[in-house]
Parts: sequence; C-alpha cells; structure tokens
Amino acid sequence: MRHLTIRHITVLLVLLWPALSAYPAHARPADGGYRVILWCGDTVARNRGSTQELARACRELGVTALMTGPAGDPGPWRALGLDYYVENIVSPGLCLKFRSSVTDWSAFITQWMKTRSPDAFTRDVCLSDPAWRARARADMRRAAERHAPWNPLLYDIRDELSVTVSANPFDYDFAPASLAALRLRLRRHYPSLDALNAAWLTRFNTWEAVRPFSTDEIKARLAGRVEALGRQPDWAALRAMRYTPQRVRAEPERWHLAPWCDFRAFMDDTLAETLADLRDGAREADPATPVGIEGTQMPSAWGGYDLWKLSRVLDWVEPYDITAARAIFGSFMRGKPLFATYGESDPAAVSRRLWHLLLEGDCGAILWWSEDLLEGEGPALRLSAKGRALAPAVREMHTPLARRLLQAERLHDPVAIHYSQASIQLAWLFESSEDGATWPRRFSSYEAHYNRHAALRTDLLRALREAGWSPHFVSYEEVEAGKLEKEGFHTCLLPDAFALSDREARALRGFARKPGNRLLYTGEPGVFNANGTPRAQPLFTASTQTVEQLVAALPPPAVRIATPGSGVCIYRFRDGAARFFALEQRQQGQVSDDVTAHALPARRDAVRVSFAYDERRPLFDLRTGAQVGAEGFAEIEVPFERPAILGFAVSNLTFSAACR
Repeated sequence: MRHLTIRHITVLLVLLWPALSAYPAHARPADGGYRVILWCGDTVARNRGSTQELARACRELGVTALMTGPAGDPGPWRALGLDYYVENIVSPGLCLKFRSSVTDWSAFITQWMKTRSPDAFTRDVCLSDPAWRARARADMRRAAERHAPWNPLLYDIRDELSVTVSANPFDYDFAPASLAALRLRLRRHYPSLDALNAAWLTRFNTWEAVRPFSTDEIKARLAGRVEALGRQPDWAALRAMRYTPQRVRAEPERWHLAPWCDFRAFMDDTLAETLADLRDGAREADPATPVGIEGTQMPSAWGGYDLWKLSRVLDWVEPYDITAARAIFGSFMRGKPLFATYGESDPAAVSRRLWHLLLEGDCGAILWWSEDLLEGEGPALRLSAKGRALAPAVREMHTPLARRLLQAERLHDPVAIHYSQASIQLAWLFESSEDGATWPRRFSSYEAHYNRHAALRTDLLRALREAGWSPHFVSYEEVEAGKLEKEGFHTCLLPDAFALSDREARALRGFARKPGNRLLYTGEPGVFNANGTPRAQPLFTASTQTVEQLVAALPPPAVRIATPGSGVCIYRFRDGAARFFALEQRQQGQVSDDVTAHALPARRDAVRVSFAYDERRPLFDLRTGAQVGAEGFAEIEVPFERPAILGFAVSNLTFSAACR
C-alpha cells in the first residue's frame, strides 16, 4: 500500500463503493445483477427440507437462482430468498434425443444407410402439425399460469432442441403437414409453378405434386444427373466434384440447388415459427417473463440453426459456443439476456470463461450440476470438493468490478462480418461431397472441428479481435435493409459468401461505392442467389485473399495491442464519461453438448503486452489501482485466468442498470 497515491486511492474507492448490494428476490436478468443458476438434480430434491443448509451452500458457491420443471413447486426456493427459472417446458417433440424412436442417433443413421429409404424422412413429431403445435402452446400457457404469481426469472422452452439431433444432417421433415406448409411457402415465394420449375429445373404439373430434393438427390444432380428425383448419386463422380465459380458458370444445370436449399430454409423457418408460437403461448399468461431456449448449436444447414431467425423470436438464449455462435447471438440479440452453462472442474478454466463471457455480455451462468457440486443430506449437506474449488471463481462475478462491467455499454467498431445462412448451407453441400455416401455421419461434433467455412468465420473473428477491432456480425436481412450505411459501418467482410440475394448484392455494391468504405471478401461473393440458383454473370471479381490479408487491409485501430502475436484481445466499455478496456488472452476452446471448454493451453502464464490507446491521460489497472500507462501507451501483464481491466482516473463514474 505504500506505493499508492491519492489518485490511486480515489480510483479504488470509486470502484469499491458502494459494495455489492443484495440481489432483489424476484429481479429479472435485465435489472443489472449477475445471475448464477444451479441446475438441480436429485440432491436438491432430496434436501428441500434442509433449507438452511441448502441456502448456506448456495451462498458459498455464489448461486443466486435454482431450477424447476413446469410442474415444480418454487415455494422452497422463494423461502430461501433465491430466484429460479422454469426448464424444459415442452417435451416431447423439440428434442429427439429423448422420448422418440431415434434417441440413439448413431444407430439410427447406421441402419438408414443400409437402405437409404425416404420413408425415414418423416419426423416422429411434425413441427408443422397443427394438433401438436396447439398442445405444445397449451403446455407453455399452463406453465406460465402456474409460475407467473412467483415471478420466475426465465421460461425455457426446451434444452438442446433441434429439427434433427444437435446439428446432425438428415432430411427431415417429409411428413404430409410439413410438405403442405412448404408448398404454401413456395407459392408465396415463386410467382407461378412455371417459375418454380425454372428455378428448380423440375417438371411438376401441379403444386400438390411439388416435393423438395433429398440430400442424396441434390448430390445426384451435382454428380451430373440433372433429372435427379428418385436417383442415387454416382458417388465416385461426386467425390471428384469440386466447387469453383468457373465450373458453376460452365455447367449451370448441375448447380441448380434450389430444390434442396429452399427446403433447408423452410425447415429453419419452421423451427423459428414454432418457437415464436410457443413463446406467445407463455406470454398469454405471463407477458413479463422472458422466454428462450438452452443448448443451441452452431450455425448450420441442419437442425433449424439459422441464428438470425432464432434471434428474432427469442427473449433470451443459452448457446453452446461453437464456431463463434456466442458472438453471433451477441450481435443479433444486443440488450437481451444471454447465459452459458459451465461443467468444467478446473477453477482456472471456469474463471477464464466466466470473465470472457462477462466481457461478451452474458448476464449469468448455469452451473452443471448439483450432483457434482453438492454432497451429503440433511444437516450434512455441503459443497463437494468440486464445488469448493469452483466457488471463488464463481463469486468473482458478484464483485463490484464485475458488476460494473456488466452494467456498462460494450463498444463495437464499425466493422461488420457478414452472416449468410444461404452460404452456410451451400458450404456444407460442397464440403460434404468428399464424404460420398457417408455424409449422414458428418455429425455436428465433426463439423465443429472440421467445417472449413465455419473455421474461416471463426479465424476472421479471432484475427480482427487480436488486431484490436471489436467487430459486429450483420445478417443477410440486415444487409438487405441497409444497416451497413444506416449505422455508419466503414468495413464489411464477407467470408466465402457463396450466395447473396439480389437485394443483398445491390446493398453491398452500393456500400462499396461510398468513399472510405471497404468491402473485403474471400472467394467470389454471390455466385448463387440466396435460394441456390446460379447466376450467369459474376457480381464481384474473385479474391484469393487470406484472413491475414483481409485484416491487414484495415488501418490500425485507435486502441490496439502493439505486441505482435501476443494472442491478446481487447474489449472496450463506456458509461457516460467513464471508459474501460479489458484485455484478455485469446479464448481457444469451444463449448458443446458436454458443457466443458476444450483445447485449454498447457501453459497458463501471464502475457506482457504493450497497449496503445487514443488518449494522453494516465491509465490505471482497476484491480490494483496501479498506474500502467501514460501518453497513450501502457505496459500491462494479462493473466491467464481473468482479464486485465484498465480505466482512467475519472471520479464521476456512473453506471446504468441495463444488461447489454
């Protein structure tokens, strides 16, 4: 303490005063407090009568909320002064991993590959079935009626839902109700049956005869069979097929992919519309409590995972952070609560991810689960060894510094990364050609690590962040609506944007013509229309630039790491006159169905970096009060477990109460 000046002490007092107040018993995620939710198993159920012991264990772990099912009794949680949320309200139907005929997906696919029968394309529960939809909506309404008087934190429609299982590929859903809904959508999209046949290269005589191509059938067309309905591909020819824009323009007939792409977009719409309907069922009884889902998958051609469409219908989400899914949801759902589930046993790993996702804008954490974190019964109920090890990291989320970061506004640069669901679909189709007949075994666990289009997107995000930029994902519909120009973006990056709608293309070309704007891309954008129809003429010249070259084409940001190759990323925050910087070591892992982070580095040393900022004022480490910079330059050590938080010596810090 002998090295602290009056200025240092002022900074510390501003940060630490007032101390973190108690959480309101019935507060929503948006009212500023960080929520730590314990996912409850049998241990909690057996100890409902041991209220004092359970409350003590929750306080020690930093837990502020528990979980119950739609028919559960929240009274014990309220008696403990704890919040709660309602989980898994709709079942069965949304998650085939449970209570369906295909719970063992690997075995199901192994058997199907022996016959490749289209009869299997009928889903156990058709999401377009009006009778099922009405029952599921009624389930949501009943749950909300039961819990509304208790003012729950959240309603969760379903955990790990999917049109298939996770984001695994399969041609659901050819059920009659699904095909009828598809035909209605196609009639709204195409002006006539002749127009559909022209786009699809088909010869349907009536709308009632229209059906989409299965994946085998569209692959048969890619392999050279234009008349592909009911046919299997020449698998050797398909493996030899490689996408290039030149090949598309030379042989356009085999690249008419709309009979498959339109179906994939329809299934994305189906899941989003189903969730909107179920959300509205809950709102009928309880319009105040946010409705969302847990355990979402990576952006994918499969499972219904168009993240833009999902973001439009959800009030909150708990995403699995696979191939930048968390950053994408964060861009599309700004101002809405986001959570993450933690199942790691390593305290350093938990601390690292908690702080990282706090910087990304998460409002809370879900701890998996009580069976791992609690032990004993009755008066002997206590935290397990794992719970005791993780408690200090979790409780850090309740410190004044964490709370102030949560409540401040995260700043983004006018740099956009284009999100194209149509391009994600085509990328899967092109990449899976190399698998031949085994494409159904291209499970989402494989895609998370080997999908090249997804890797390009995540590499671009990583490179931008390490260069000092805070980019924002912008969806295809936002581009069409002119968001790039309306919101003052100066750069838009397109990672292999194979497919663009005509409106997207016009908006992007108009954006590029404005002085000072940059349109940077890999490959050749817009070789296809958004429905997978090839264009006869190129819209843009082809680019062979790498991610590194794209990022190098940008000017240095005003705030940046001046130490090349450090792997340190920057987050910027503001509240009124107060500005903050968070520097963290790059997050390398992904989080999927096992809710643990992967690929943590063996070495966990601090990284010393030079930090350049855009003001001449002194800069302070807000954890210690020590001055680390002056005249626009700082030297700072960035720990492994948590970010370095930097700020100026401003005495009038004020913070809003919004969760951003």
